[in-house]
Amino acid sequence: MENKKSGHQYAITQLSKHTNVYRGFSIIKCPRTTLNPITRYRVSQAGQSYGLFDALALATGYIDNLYTVRR
Repeated sequence: MENKKSGHQYAITQLSKHTNVYRGFSIIKCPRTTLNPITRYRVSQAGQSYGLFDALALATGYIDNLYTVRR
């Protein structure tokens, strides 16, 4: 995944079937079900939840934005 603003590349590391790590944040895949037909991605770090996203690209973009705002 490339951060377009800074030009840096950061890797998404898969820990298990439903868990990825990106820039120190956990991204947990919540598979679709009959009640929830969209696969969602939950972003968290150190017990703090940062939201639920409809696509992995939206989740990583949000994390990149957190780093941009922090600077």
